[in-house]
Amino acid sequence: MSFRDQLNSYIHQLERRLRVGAVMRGAAVLTSVALVTTVVLVLITNAFAFSQWSITSGRVALLFSIVLALTFGIALPLKALNRRRAARQAEDMYPEFKQRLVTFAERDAQKREPFLDLLALDTLDVARKAEPKSLVPDHRLAAFLGVGAASLCILVWLILAGPGYFGHGAALLWAATPHGGSAPFYDIQVVPGDITVRRNSDLMVTAVLIGLQSDNVKLYARYQSASKWDQVAMRAQTGGSGFQFIFAGLPESVEYYVEAGPLDSKHFNIRVLDLPSVKNVRVTYRYPSWTHLQNGTEERGGDLRAVEGTDADLEIETDKPLHDGVLVLNDEQQIHLTQGEGNFYKGTIRMEKDGVYHVAALDQGQPVRLSNDFFIEARKAEPPNVLIARPVHDYRASPIEEVTVAVKGDDEFGLSEMTLHYSVNGGPEQTLDLLKQKGAKQADGSTVLSLEDFKLVPGDVVSLYAIAKDAHAESRTDISFVQADPFEREFSQAQAMGGAGGGGGGMGDQNDISQREKEIIAETWKHQGDKRATQQEAADAARFLSGVQAKLGEQARSLAGRMQSRELSHENEEFDSFVKDMNAAAQEMGPASDKLQQQKWQEALPHEQKALQNLLRAEATFRQIQVAFGSAGGGLEGRARGATSRASSISSWTPKRINTRPRRPQAPRASRKKQSTKRYKN
Repeated sequence: MSFRDQLNSYIHQLERRLRVGAVMRGAAVLTSVALVTTVVLVLITNAFAFSQWSITSGRVALLFSIVLALTFGIALPLKALNRRRAARQAEDMYPEFKQRLVTFAERDAQKREPFLDLLALDTLDVARKAEPKSLVPDHRLAAFLGVGAASLCILVWLILAGPGYFGHGAALLWAATPHGGSAPFYDIQVVPGDITVRRNSDLMVTAVLIGLQSDNVKLYARYQSASKWDQVAMRAQTGGSGFQFIFAGLPESVEYYVEAGPLDSKHFNIRVLDLPSVKNVRVTYRYPSWTHLQNGTEERGGDLRAVEGTDADLEIETDKPLHDGVLVLNDEQQIHLTQGEGNFYKGTIRMEKDGVYHVAALDQGQPVRLSNDFFIEARKAEPPNVLIARPVHDYRASPIEEVTVAVKGDDEFGLSEMTLHYSVNGGPEQTLDLLKQKGAKQADGSTVLSLEDFKLVPGDVVSLYAIAKDAHAESRTDISFVQADPFEREFSQAQAMGGAGGGGGGMGDQNDISQREKEIIAETWKHQGDKRATQQEAADAARFLSGVQAKLGEQARSLAGRMQSRELSHENEEFDSFVKDMNAAAQEMGPASDKLQQQKWQEALPHEQKALQNLLRAEATFRQIQVAFGSAGGGLEGRARGATSRASSISSWTPKRINTRPRRPQAPRASRKKQSTKRYKN
């Protein structure tokens, strides 16, 4: 390669380096101008609430600024760059060339002149020291690239994900989809918009401002017969965020729009037609068959009030013939009216939920309101009321007593069933029908449970509840208990001896295991019939009750174990019976806890009731221990009192109710049964 070719290649490298620098600088200028212009235009268009004309003007200004940046930042600098300019910039940076590089670039490179070869040789000596990169250093190119990339990234982020009105305005200027989709950042929502109404009817127009804060909201209206717009101020809604205006007695069609600050809404039209008006609404209620109610009629009705499932037959009278009449329910469902005699039209509404309806006529497939809104009140049918009036609470009785159980119930639509259900010691459930007359709205019934027939012993228990049904639903009471207690003489003796050996001291309700077991049974019973509880609520309740039942079983085993460890079971057979009953109760509590954990409420109840039976038997045995050792005499008395004291010290459990009446002489068994039955019945 000749010296002249080498120098031409050097000049070409200078020119290429300068072009790269010009392009990088122009790109940085372009992106920076686009970013700054976008921000400024967003601020300006936001002041005009991003109105259509402001967005259009902003787009024109943005396009103009980009064209200027392209022209003066890239196009003109590249056009002005050539061999001579590249050589001159190299001469300016390296004076050692002494105008030789410019002279060579200006001469015709195709001429065969010996002088050019000599000039190229001398110039190459300097060119080897002046690298083309020195004209536009790498750090300057990196700076141009960094500024351009940063400006571009900020601009793209602003358009696609910018916050608030900056992002929304940038997306609108660059014709991108706004962040909220098609929803405008500033808007005026006008209701009802385009609509058709009956002539001389009233119409309320409501405007809600979106993103705007303005107290000066105006409505512009132009009637069909007028040529200019009428302006009226809209009033702020009481207790609301919108503004409203009422067109009173519209005589003709109207075009209207709403203005708030710098923003105008779309233009809407109100078409006015000559349509009939509603004179009267006659309502006939056809109640569901299960209510056993006769049909009822309201001669001058409108608002509908009845139990769910009722069919309301409407007969609508108008002042002139009606074509394509409909009933519009909740502004959604349409029920077509059928024509009767004259200007009477009929339709039926099925009352299934609360709502509103109005009478309308179809015009071009759209309903035109003919009446105001009428309310629909679909009242839910309440289930029957039922309670066990006697005994009021859990009841304690002797094993030979006759207990009267009274049940009361009432229902708005009449009872179809009222039954008493009872179970002895968790055994098979027995049912007694106490309803004297089906269909009665109020009923009461009673029965006598002879505990002697059940062969109960102290500690046995009878669980009972009542159910009342009508033709639609059922209700039931909470579960309650009749507990078989020892005879009165044992209570009297225990009270007279003061609970010998301190057996009643330091005993609290919180340690009454049998009472806690009753509470578990009651909760299990409630959840068994609770159909309104969610799956999560039922699982939480099952987990809680299972834990309580398991803990109660541990307490029962612990109590029996402590009595065995102190060898109290060898003192008397009552102690041994107490330990066996407590262990039997604990054994039943284990399966009950497992069934509760699995939410098998029905299967858990028998185990719970068996556990309660054994707990109550243990409680009765403990009372017998108090009575027996309290009445013992002689040398046995000290040992008995010691044993009773030891039993009391390991047990924090005592009867909650003790008969405090004076002791009476004991009558024969038959006489006692007669007196006891008479007393409890009264």
